[in-house]
Amino acid sequence: MAEVETSATLDHSQGTEALKDVVCGSAAGIVGKYFEYPFDTIKVRLQSQPNHLPLKYTGPWDCFKKSLKQDGFLGIYRGISAPLVGAAVETSCLFFSYRLLGDALRTSGYYPGLRGHSEKELPFGGLLACGMGAGAFTSLFLTPIELVKCKMQVPLEAPNGAMASPRIRNVIADIYVHQGLKGYWNGQLGTLIRETGGGAAWFGGYEATKMGFKNLYGTVNDDDLPVWQRMLSGSMAGMLYNFTFYPADTVKSRMQTEDVKQLTGRKPTFSAVFAAHWKQHGLRGMYRGCGITCARSIPSSAFIFTVYEELKKRWPANARASRKSLESIILNPQYHDVLALVKGIRNGIVYGTKVRFPHALVMIFLFRSGSLRSKCWLVFKATRQHARNLGFFALTYKATMLFLKHTSPEGKERRYDAFLAGLLGGYTVFGRTIGNSVSQQIVIYVFARVALALAKLAVQPRTPGSGGVGWGVLEERSKLRNALVKNGWVGFASLSWAMVMYVWRWHPEAVQPSLRSSMNYIYGQSDDWDSLRTFIWHNK
Repeated sequence: MAEVETSATLDHSQGTEALKDVVCGSAAGIVGKYFEYPFDTIKVRLQSQPNHLPLKYTGPWDCFKKSLKQDGFLGIYRGISAPLVGAAVETSCLFFSYRLLGDALRTSGYYPGLRGHSEKELPFGGLLACGMGAGAFTSLFLTPIELVKCKMQVPLEAPNGAMASPRIRNVIADIYVHQGLKGYWNGQLGTLIRETGGGAAWFGGYEATKMGFKNLYGTVNDDDLPVWQRMLSGSMAGMLYNFTFYPADTVKSRMQTEDVKQLTGRKPTFSAVFAAHWKQHGLRGMYRGCGITCARSIPSSAFIFTVYEELKKRWPANARASRKSLESIILNPQYHDVLALVKGIRNGIVYGTKVRFPHALVMIFLFRSGSLRSKCWLVFKATRQHARNLGFFALTYKATMLFLKHTSPEGKERRYDAFLAGLLGGYTVFGRTIGNSVSQQIVIYVFARVALALAKLAVQPRTPGSGGVGWGVLEERSKLRNALVKNGWVGFASLSWAMVMYVWRWHPEAVQPSLRSSMNYIYGQSDDWDSLRTFIWHNK
């Protein structure tokens, strides 16, 4: 009976540890991916440049500037959905398999002094072996995700020179159509070499740096290491991982982004692509983009290891303790600023969805032709765009406000901070999307209301002693002010409709698409009918 209980307890403990690895590893991987993804986009574009000279990009900074000009800030994050899944899968698999291999090595008898002592650390050679095994295991899951990511990060160049942004669904379908299921593991050998050696370098660099800090400061347990030491250990691990096996990653990226049959003239094997790339660009070409890759690994790996270990330390014993632990974090004033960003993103997404979904549903189903599936897809796209715009704007605005507040000499918000934060958010989110009708509608909506608000502020007087609610541009008792207060709205409404009807009538191509569609439906198509049906029920 005791053996059964012991076995059940052990199984429960192993299941809990596995769940910790998956949840904490996934969260850590996602956090790290948001830090490193812009660097990774630049790295892939540098690695995947065509063979002709001169090269399209002269270096990382040139690539960043041209990418920002061509695709905008959001374009650098294009295709992040697949890498976020990949980061969660990769990091959770790495930590899970690393711990599992460590436990297996302790119980195998290879190190007799460790059998039955799970709290004791493995020798450094054992840690390297576990890192290699974890990397090899993870490469099987990572290759398909990285294949899609690489193809998403490199824009497609049309014959006329225009650049097209690939879509994730099209990339996945295209791989299957042309290469079948096996095609998703194109570049597997490169990923295997990189992850196997990289796993040893990643975990080995982390453990070795921690050992150095322990010896230097006389620390006994890992939990006693300060956060800055663990972050520095993670940074060292990331740099070693990326630098040591970078050539394998270069060949892998090239295999996944080019037609390698044209490159090698024969079967697209890892060795053939390696030889062709070496012949064209030499050792320098093998390490193209390595600097920016190592730079991205400093914050990324530091946060991955730190977030993983901090989450595991705070893993609650039960659901009630989990809720209390979570509430203690969100109610801690120390985390208020960061959590305010999260809440702002959440509110922007929720509000954008609530506002856009019913509007898009009515407008598209009533005024658009097409199948039910195409209409549902249009509703989803419009809702997603609005929610994403407001969520990202909330992040940009609030993050800028926090930055300006903490960098001001007074340590508090200044009167013009909101203007500067809004300026940056407007440029980043809306200013570079002139071709997007949803963005246009939001900006036009905002502008109309701001124009009215500014008109009100201009005529409202200041209240003495309090700074006032208005600007007092006109004297309170002046005839001009009284005339504007009395007739301002009348003039504004009349002039607005006069101008919109004139522009629609003589310059319809200049009118915003959704407004033009409405105007055509009401005023243009009401001039024509050819039967009782098209007069009462349908337009001609």
